[in-house]
Amino acid sequence: MPRGNHAKGGLRSHRRRIGKHLIIAPWIIVTVVAVVVFAGLSVTWAYLVTRGCSGATVTATVVVDQSVQSVVDKQAGAYNQAEHTVDQRCAKVDVQQKDSASVAAALAPSWNTRTDGPRPDAWVPESTLWMRMAASRHDAAAMLPDRQPSLARSPAVIAMPAPMAKALTAQDPNVTWHDIATEYAGKVWAKYGHADWGGFKVAVTDPTVSTAGLHALTAMADANNDGDITPGEQSTLNQIWSLKSDYQTDTDTILQKLSSADAKSATAALQTVSAFPALEQDVISYDEDGPRTPLTAVYPKDGSADADFPYLVINWSHRTTPAINPDTQHVRSDIAQSFLTQLRGADARTAFLDAGYRDPNRKPGSQMTAANGVQRTVPTVPRSVVTPDSISTAVSTWTAISRQSNVLIVMDVSSSMGQAVPGTGKTKLQLAAQATGDTLFRFGPGARLGLWDFASNVNGSGDNYEQIVPIGKKDDTYQGDTRFVAIRNQLNELSPTGQPTLFDTAIAAYKQMRKDYQPGASNQIVIITGDGGDSASKAGLADVTSQLEKLADKDHPLPIVTVGYGTQVDLNSLQTVSQASGGRTYTASSPTEISRVLLTALFSGAPPAS
Repeated sequence: MPRGNHAKGGLRSHRRRIGKHLIIAPWIIVTVVAVVVFAGLSVTWAYLVTRGCSGATVTATVVVDQSVQSVVDKQAGAYNQAEHTVDQRCAKVDVQQKDSASVAAALAPSWNTRTDGPRPDAWVPESTLWMRMAASRHDAAAMLPDRQPSLARSPAVIAMPAPMAKALTAQDPNVTWHDIATEYAGKVWAKYGHADWGGFKVAVTDPTVSTAGLHALTAMADANNDGDITPGEQSTLNQIWSLKSDYQTDTDTILQKLSSADAKSATAALQTVSAFPALEQDVISYDEDGPRTPLTAVYPKDGSADADFPYLVINWSHRTTPAINPDTQHVRSDIAQSFLTQLRGADARTAFLDAGYRDPNRKPGSQMTAANGVQRTVPTVPRSVVTPDSISTAVSTWTAISRQSNVLIVMDVSSSMGQAVPGTGKTKLQLAAQATGDTLFRFGPGARLGLWDFASNVNGSGDNYEQIVPIGKKDDTYQGDTRFVAIRNQLNELSPTGQPTLFDTAIAAYKQMRKDYQPGASNQIVIITGDGGDSASKAGLADVTSQLEKLADKDHPLPIVTVGYGTQVDLNSLQTVSQASGGRTYTASSPTEISRVLLTALFSGAPPAS
C-alpha cells in the first residue's frame, strides 16, 4: 500500500507515536537492594523509598528528548501514582521535553530558567555524544555523573531506499560513512547499471541539532575509528560539505521530502535521495507506514554508534549555582535517582521495544524485522568512544563551513582584566584575547566579524566603549590587511584601563547589530569579561533589561552571549544581560576554558532563523 499523505510537519508524528502500545502495569514495590541492582549505585548512597506519601511534596524535573518523551511521561505517571516518599518527602516527577542539543549547549551552573526552561535534575539526551559535547566545557563536565545507564538503544545507520541499498552493498559489502561521503557522493548510479536513478545523492543533517547527523559527522571525520579526530581528519569535512546534495536540519525533514516524492512514484523517491543519516528507529517508523519504496538500514562496517538515551542525574552545586536551595536540591536528586528504577523496569523496557528501540544491551523487539528495513541483530560492533574535545572540534569545524555567521566580539578591557594569571606570565586580557583570536580563525571566509572593547574612558576621550574593527566579511580588505588579521592584531594590542561599563556597552552593541543584522545568518554578540559587574555606566541594570527587551525581535533573534572569565565574576549581571536578549551566560576559569566556551557559544545550538 502507498504511504498515506503527510502534511507539513506530519511525519514528526512517527516520533510522537512512541509509546502507543505502552501498558502500565501495577507498581511493584522496589527495595533498597533493587535500587542498587538497577541503578548500579553504591550502597553508601542508598536511601529509603516507601509507598504512601506523607509530608511536603518535592518534584524532580526530568528533561528528555522529544523522541522518548511519551515513554518517559507514562512511566512518570506510574511513578507519581504510586505516591512515593523519598527522604521523608512526597516524591513527584515532572517530565519536560527539550531537544538534546539545546540542553548540551545550556548545561552550566549558570543555567537560565527563563530562556532554557526548568533546571533539570535528570537529563535524558538521545545520545551520549550530546553529554560529551557538554563535557568539553569544564563547568558542565563537573555537573555530569560518572554513571550513565542506558534506557534504550537505536544504532545510527546509513538510510537508503531499499533498491539502492541492495545495489550498493552488492558492489561494496563493507561500505562505511566515510566511503559514502568521499567515494560515492556526487557519482552517478549509471556506473552500477541504474541510469534512471540519476546521481548518487547524499543528504546530510545539521550535527548541531540532529543526533543522527552528529553520529554521521563523527564517523565521517574519525576515519580510523580511534576516537580522536585529528586536524588532518577534520580536513575531510570540507570535501563532505562540497559533495553533499542536500542539507537539512534533521532526519525528519529528509523523510518528509522522501515521503512526498514517494507519493508521486517510486521513481521520484529514488531520484530524491540515495543515502542519509538516520537512527534505526526512523527507518522502522517510515517503513511501517507502507511506502512504495521502503528504506533499508545499512550498518557501517567500521562500527555503529548508538543513540543510547543515557539517564544522567545532574549535580547542581549550591556553591556555584545561583538560586539553589541545597536541602531541596538534595531531595530532588534523590527523587531523580529513584525514578531511574522505574525507567529500567519491565514495563518501561517493553514500552521502548514497542516504540522501535532496542534494549540497553541491543536486544531487539518485535519490530526489528527485515520488513521494517532493519536486522534483528546489529551486524557491527560499537564504534570507539569519541573524546569530548574531538566532538566539539569536529562540530565547530563543520558549523564554520556550513553556517553563515554575523558575530560581534566585545572585549572587557577594564582594570580587572590586567590581573596576572599564575603560571602563565600573562594577564587575563592577554590570554582571553589569544583564545578569542584562535576561535575566530575557525570561521570561513564568508563569515562577518567585528570587534569592540569597553571600559570607562576607554579611548582617552571619555567614551565607555569603542568600535575597533567594524563588522564585515572576514576575508575582506580592511586597513591594508584582511579583517580577520586586523581583529587578531587589535586583540593583541589591547591593554587594561578604567572601570567596567558593561551596561552601556551591551545597549550600544545591540543597537548597532540591529543595523548590521544579516537575515539567514547566525547573528550574535559575544561579550567577554573578567568582572561581569558594572561600576561606571550611565545606564543601570534595569535600563539594560528594558531597552534590550524593547529592541528584541523574535523573528530576527540576536542573542548576547556573555562569558565570565575568572572565579569572581558577577553572574547576576551577566545573566540579566543575556536573558533580556535571549542569550546564555557561560563561565570560564582558565584560558583553555575560554576557548571551549567560545566554541559552544559560536558553533552550537539551533540553526538561525531567516
